[in-house]
Parts: sequence; C-alpha cells; structure tokens
Amino acid sequence: MSRIESNQSKNGQRSLSLLLLLFCVCPAVLGERLPLKAYTTADGLADNGINRIVRDSRGFLWFCTAEGLSRFDGYSFTNYGTAEGLPHPHVNDILETRGGEYWVATNAGLVRFNPKGRPANRSASNPEASPMFTVVAPADEDRHTRYISVLLEAHDGQIWCGTYKGLYRLETADDHLSLRPVEVGMPNDYPEQHYVNDLVEDRYGSLWLATPAGLYRRWHDGATARYDKRQGLPDDFLHDLLLDHQGQLWVGTRNAGFFRLTTDETHATPSVTFRLNTHDITQSEWINQLFETSDHRLWAGIAHGLLEFVPEGDAEGRPYHIYTLKNGLSDDAISALAEDAAGNLWLGSVQGGVMKLAHNGIVTYDRQDGIMNVQAIYADRAGGVYFRGYVLGDKRASIFDGGKVDLLNQSQAIYWPRLGHFDGHHLTWFLPDALKGKTLGWVGEGVTLQARNGEWWITMGSEEGLYRFPPADDFTQIKGARPLSVFGKESVLAGRQVFRIFEDSRERIWISTIDSAGNDLALWDRATQTLRDLNGAAGLPSLYDELARSFGEDPAGDVWIGFNTGVARFREGTFKFFSPGDGALPGGVTDIYTDRHGIVWLASSRSGLIRVDSAEAERPTFTSYTTAQGLSSNVILTITEDLYGRIYIGTGQGLDQLDPSTGRVRHYTVADGLAAGKIAAAFCARDGWLWVGTSQGLSRFLPESERQSSPPPVLLTGLRIAGAAQNISAIGETELHLTDLAANANQLQIDFVGLGFAPGESLRYQYMLEGTDRDWSAPTTQRTVTYPHLASGRYRFLVRAMNADGEVSATPAAITFRVLPPLWLRWWFIALVVLAIGGAAFVLYRYRVGRLLEVANMRARIATDLHDDIGANLTRISILSEVVKQQFANGDEESRNPLSSIAEIARESVASMSDIVWAIDPERDSLRDLTRKMRQHADEIFTLRDISLEFNAPNADHNLKLGVDVRRDFLLIFKEAVNNAARHSQCSKVKIDFEADGSFLTLEVSDNGTGFDPSASAEGHGLKNMRQRANRLGGTLSVETAEGKGTTVSARIPAMPARSL
Repeated sequence: MSRIESNQSKNGQRSLSLLLLLFCVCPAVLGERLPLKAYTTADGLADNGINRIVRDSRGFLWFCTAEGLSRFDGYSFTNYGTAEGLPHPHVNDILETRGGEYWVATNAGLVRFNPKGRPANRSASNPEASPMFTVVAPADEDRHTRYISVLLEAHDGQIWCGTYKGLYRLETADDHLSLRPVEVGMPNDYPEQHYVNDLVEDRYGSLWLATPAGLYRRWHDGATARYDKRQGLPDDFLHDLLLDHQGQLWVGTRNAGFFRLTTDETHATPSVTFRLNTHDITQSEWINQLFETSDHRLWAGIAHGLLEFVPEGDAEGRPYHIYTLKNGLSDDAISALAEDAAGNLWLGSVQGGVMKLAHNGIVTYDRQDGIMNVQAIYADRAGGVYFRGYVLGDKRASIFDGGKVDLLNQSQAIYWPRLGHFDGHHLTWFLPDALKGKTLGWVGEGVTLQARNGEWWITMGSEEGLYRFPPADDFTQIKGARPLSVFGKESVLAGRQVFRIFEDSRERIWISTIDSAGNDLALWDRATQTLRDLNGAAGLPSLYDELARSFGEDPAGDVWIGFNTGVARFREGTFKFFSPGDGALPGGVTDIYTDRHGIVWLASSRSGLIRVDSAEAERPTFTSYTTAQGLSSNVILTITEDLYGRIYIGTGQGLDQLDPSTGRVRHYTVADGLAAGKIAAAFCARDGWLWVGTSQGLSRFLPESERQSSPPPVLLTGLRIAGAAQNISAIGETELHLTDLAANANQLQIDFVGLGFAPGESLRYQYMLEGTDRDWSAPTTQRTVTYPHLASGRYRFLVRAMNADGEVSATPAAITFRVLPPLWLRWWFIALVVLAIGGAAFVLYRYRVGRLLEVANMRARIATDLHDDIGANLTRISILSEVVKQQFANGDEESRNPLSSIAEIARESVASMSDIVWAIDPERDSLRDLTRKMRQHADEIFTLRDISLEFNAPNADHNLKLGVDVRRDFLLIFKEAVNNAARHSQCSKVKIDFEADGSFLTLEVSDNGTGFDPSASAEGHGLKNMRQRANRLGGTLSVETAEGKGTTVSARIPAMPARSL
C-alpha cells in the first residue's frame, strides 16, 4: 500500500488523541514557528492527502493526490480528475520528459497527459481534437500491475514504471504504446515483495529499485542484483531513493532511518558509509521521502514530522533537527517533498494538505510559544538580542516561571510583562529581581536601553518611575542586580509615565513623559548626574499637548525629536522646530532612524517614510516615500536597516523593504510567515538577523544579499470568447493564433499568470492590445483582462509580468486574432452592393436616355409635321385669301375686310406656328439660337415702324443649353414687350439688353415713348401673361414707367439648362 495509506490509521488515531487532549504549555514544549504557509482543499487543492510533488520545466508545481492531479501557479490550483478523463482518481506520480511529454502514474495504469488536449468534460468545437488523457495499461489484468507507483526517464530516454507487480518498460511499436514487464529477480513469497516504491538511475546507467524486500540494481546490460540485511543494509523495507548532487545514493527506510551507499560501475556489493536512525519521537525512523534542495541541504519527510539533516550538528550536537506540530506543521506525517523555483521547500502531508516552507523565510513565535506580544527589541554590548513584551501564564506565574496554560482554552490565560532573551537557539523570558512585584507600565516601546557605559535603563509604571542598573555586557546579568538609582515621583519626572528614553553620543539621556496633566521632556546629564526639565525651552512647542514620541541623532551630533505635529532639532543647546509650514510633512513622527550612510529617516503617522536631506542645513529638505512609491501604507510605525543597507518599514499592512538605491519595494505579510498584528518594533541584530515584534508575536528572518533575479515568465492560462471557454494548454501558452472571430464574438476574457514564488515577491502585470492601445497599461496585480466589445479589425494582445525589481518578462505572452466585420461591412458584400447599384443606375440611365431620345424624336416629328403640313395649309389659306381679294374686289372696302382678316390671321398663325416649331425643335436649344430669334423678331417689328433699335446680346461663344419652357416663355415675354413698345409707346428708340448672368437670363426692354401712369391704368392681359410666364419659370418681371418718360420692362429668369442627351 502507498505511503499515505500506510499512515492513515495511525495518523487518524493520533489526531483524535490530540483533539481530546488538553495541552498544557510549558517551556519544555516550546519551539520556533517555521515560516510555513498551508494549503488545503479549502484553497482549491484536489485532496489533502499528497502522494508526490513535482516541479516542471516551466515552474508549475504538480501535486499528486488521492483525488486527482493539482497544478499550482503560485496563486491558485487547477485540478484534473476523472471528470477530465483520468482513469482513476488516485495519482501517485507525474513525469515530464526531456522532450516535453507528460506521463501520469495512477492506480489504473500509465496515462499520457496531453496538456493541449480536450478534457472529457468539455465539448470541443473540433471533434477531431485529441483527448487530454490517454491510458496505457499493461496486458496483465492483475490490479497490482495497473497500480503505477513511480515513473523514471532514463538517460537514453527510456521510460520506466515501478508498479505493485514489479518493473515495467514503456515500448512503442507501430505507433502503439504498451507496457512490458522487466525481470529483476524478485521473490514470490508474498505480493508485497513486488512493490516498487521508488526508482533512480545512477551515473553508471544502472537502475536502482526500492522495495519492501530490499534494494535491487539492474545494470545497463540487463544483469540484476538484490541487496538486503544480509548484505549489510540497515533495513529491508525501503521507501525512497535519492541521488545527491555528488551522485551519492541515499536510501530511506521504514524502520531504520536513512543511510548512504558507496557504489561503482562494477557488480561489487555496495557498502553503507553513513546511517542515521532517530528515536526522538515515535516512528521518526520512518522515512517517506528524502530530498536535497538547491543549496545542498538534505531533508526527509518522516511519519511524524520533517527532518533536517545537519551534518555539523545542531545546538545539542545532533546531526539532525525534527520539526513537528509545535513548529507549525498542519500535519506532521510528511509524505512528499519538492522545491520551487525560488528555493522554497514544499511539504506534502498525509491528511493536512501541503505546506510551503519559505527559503530563508520568516520564523515566528506566537501564543503557541507562550508569547502574547513584543513591544521592543534591543541588543546588549555582547551582541545578544533582547525583548520587552507580554507572555502567557496562569494566575500564579508566567509559563516561563512555572505557570501553565490550556492551549484549547486560552481565555483563562494571564498576560505577564517580561523581558526576553534569545541565546541563538531558544527564547527565555525573565524579570530582574528588583522589578518583581512592581508594575512595568503600559508603555513598552522605546523604554529600555543600554547606555554607552554599559548601564541599563528600564522604565516602569508611573508610580515606580525609571530604574538605572549597573553596567552589564550581558543583559541577563541584571537579573539579580540592584539598581544604582530610581527616578520616581520626587524627581523631575514627578510620577508621569515615561514614554521614550534615548541616549545621544554625548552620553546624555533624553526622557519623554506623558500625563493627562501635561507632557514633559527631561535630560539627564552624566557629568553632573542631574535630571533637568526642558519644558518651556526656547524653540520647543508647547509640551502640554505635544508629546516627544521619538528620538534620533544625525552624524553631526544633532539630536532630532519627533512630536505630534513636526520634528525638532537640538544643536549646540538650541532647539529648532520644523512644522509643515517650515517644510516638514504633516503627521506625527513615530520613529527616527539614522542609516549607515548618515541619512536621517522619519516614520510619519500620515506622510509615509520621510528622508531628511541636508540634515545639517538651516532648512533641511524632507522627501517622502508613500504608497505612490510602492509602500503598503502611509502610516509608518518603526524603521530599521539590514546589513546590506536596505530600509525596513513597519506599517499597519506588514513589513516593507525599501532599497534606497533603486527605489524597489518588497512587502512581507502574514502570508510570508510574519507574525500577525500591528508591528511595534523592528531591529537588525549584529549577526544580520532581522527581528520584528508585533501585537501578536515575534518574527525573525535573515535577509540575503540581492541575488540576480531572472525576469519572471508569463503564460496565458485561460481564454473566453463571447462567454465560451476555449481550450488552453494545461501548462499555459506563450503564443496563440486564433481563427477569425465572427462579428458577434467580439467579447474576450483573457487570464494569465507569472510564475514567482519568492518571499515578499508581488508580481505585477502590464498588457497592451495592439490595434487600440499605444502603450503598456499601468502595472496591476490583476491577472484577468476583459475586452467587452471590440470593433472589427486585426489585434495582438500582449502581456508581461514585472517583479519587485522592475524586471519584465523577456518575451511577452501574445494572442493574435481578427474580429470580422458584420456581413454588410465585408468587402465582397460592399462590392456586390456597389455593382448592383451601378447596374441599376446604368439601366435607369439607359432607360432615361431612351425616353429622352423618344421625346426628342417626337419633338422633331411634330416640328416637321407642323412645318410641312399645317404650315403649308395655313400658307395656302393666306395665298388663296389674297387671290380672292384681288379677283373679286369691287372697290367696296367692307367686302375686303373679311378676306383681309383671314389673310392676316393666317399670316399670324404661320408666325405663331413657326415660333412653336422653333421652341420644340431640339436643334434650337442653345442660347445662341434664342438670341438670333429675338434679334430677328425685333428687327422685323422696329424696322417697319422706323424705330431705332439698340440690341445688346451675350457673346456668341456663350453656348448655354436652354430648356423648352425657358426658350418658349422667355421668347413670348420678349415678343410681348417688343410688341407693346412698337404699338403703344409711340417711341422713336428702343434699347434691348439681354444678358446670361451665371444661371440667370436677364432682359431689359426700354423705350423713349409716352409711357403711362400705372396707377391710372388697369394692367392688361399682355402684362398679366408676361408676369405669369415669369413666375412659372421661377423668375421675376417688373415694369417701370411714367407719363412722358418712357417704359422699361425688366425680367430675370433662371436659365434652367436643357437635359443633355
């Protein structure tokens, strides 16, 4: 059975016992909390029982569980089980070959995993798509054969499978995959002898098999050998094999811990050169897995904890250290181990899910270690690290003084103020004898210090005052010391609560006090051994409301004091206060720190971290770092610095690390192992360890020098088009080319991820849609972007990840696609519409031309018929009338009148008909023809009456085409005007002005005749007809006349051009 199954019953009984047992905390069981973060099914893990953990080439972590396969990208889990096509939920191993193929070991056979394949529970637009999982089962129907326990790819690319019925090899013949058994000489006494628990290949090409019946070796030539206790092995039941970075073979057992073998390429029996068997706790010798991290540290997952191999020995001289539930493990049955790309160690457990042990991560001490809170951290001259805070206890004493606390019911616990010490391995808490029975006061931050001469100053409650102890290099030495002096009610402190104490380079002690009756500031001078009250000193703000909250000193020896509304500088006996009006930034100054470069930093309660430039100047410059520069908060509580010059800032959101040279900021929170609660103190010890005290515990970690970080890779992990999920590779995509999207499929949701596992690492992302965006978006932590309504066109989506150093992915992930326009906007549709319209226009044009030609031909026939037939007949009437008049005239005038009238009417009809024929004749449509006709008529009328004529007409080259109505009506208007001038005006001179002015025809006929009075004469039919014709053509007609002054007829008619044929 599997490692998990073999531990299930024991672990279940032990867990039940733990739930029923009331733990009593005492110093013997205290242990540091490892920097662990647990993940369970509540976080999306497929199952809390982990069989194996594997990291692939892209950086994904794969968890083999009893309910399928889980992939972790640093943010969330993606699970693959029977619903996606796995033949069995129990997954034992996963292998990525050097060629990029994935194979999964299950209880129902070997499975080829195609990350780009179609899951069984998802319908595919392409029915030909390959399935995600394909089973390769042995021909043997025995269930033990189908139980694949471990996978290995040899150096020659051969894939080997360890099963519960021996060793198998994957073979390919005619594109058909099959599993073939390989004989290694296993006995047949009982089935468990055939269980293969692990497989490795050494540098000589030999396969090694760990089984419950010993260790097997298969040489490259097919020869095999078996080794067990008879050949000197510590145990026959073997669980795990490991080849370290030197090629040495390590073996984990069930009953004898682990050991190391020395081997060579010969068939000689290997020798055990090292063995480690622990008996600290029950089943600590049961090794589930051995693992070597990238920094060559050896770890072992054991039945009841995590074992760290320490060759040089730990504090007690043992070559190992075991971590259990008391160190923060969610389950101490560790079944699997792996390392991520950032060097974090991942622990898989039997029932408690997985845990991430941060590389050089944050170690935390909290209530389980008896610590309630830590308010201050400081060091002695010997380099020891000390604390001030509260620890748990009962009504009688703290747990470090014999008290006991029920961990399952801490509501009855009492919080005891204590001073703590870290000896390099353990925390101890105590109280000097002189302070026992006294109140330490409600202020714990900044009220304990060691003076430059080695003396210790410890603040108590307002009633007890300030204690001064004799010099001691080791802080613990003051445990039995008597104080040199006590500054109580009778001193300048006057019973006020001491709020902060600080020693400057001149060995003066600055003391800030707080009281409802008014705050104060005092200075103790070592030379005079006196305490001086500074209240009311020139340059200081009123101390009634203002409180000296922090102290610091710059390289020039000037003392800086932070107040509620600003900061004061003390130089050569004089104070100068800088408020927001003097250039300082708003907010109280809660801490002051001078770094190794002499720069003064201020912690502001409102304005973030403030750097004081030119601190020695009369008016220093204050520069702030806020959330705009990447800090987690603008409320800064404490400041410190590591050995590499990086500034650490305690905020209400966690701990920020600022690199002043680059401006890069990293964040550390509870998720990275930091103790929960509000940060009260931060301190860098002489050995480089950084300590952080919070309202709920104590944390420490060792900052490393900046390592050259590689740009984070970024992968596309999800895509939805118009709400429909698309098939994306299970290992992510770096480049996608989509088929053309329909016009109604223009909504896209794109998911992406950058793989970054480093503590404090917070990847951000930038994206750009080529085709709409001109530049990258602002960095964001969001890993999904949605485009709700894209216009038709070609697009390319790009995304890149950015780490805390500002480095971006070397190659952005990309999606290239095109959104098609709607049907009516496609080029071929538009072309068809244009052709159709053009064809229709052409047909209409042809029809129109045909109709115009028919009209023109009809007009020509009418003109010809009128001229040839009607005109001839009228002419005959006119001639015959003349003949009759000449033949039958008898001199009687009355007898001639009818014949004269007939002749005259006939002549007039011939003239009118001639005008009509001229008007409808398509050959007479030009302005030139109209002008000629008008001139001819005027000459005929005025010449017979001996009237002088002046006719001004347009140029002959002005060949404007005129319509039938324009020519006819304009000519009739003209003839009426001319006839009126000739018949009624009694004129001797007529002037005719005819112009073609743009799109208008202008006519003016003026005479020098008698004229008439328009008001006295009624308008006759002639003028009325002229006006009607002008109006019908859209023009105007006017008559200007007066008695004895002649008459002028003016007309302005639009020149409606004749339609061209």
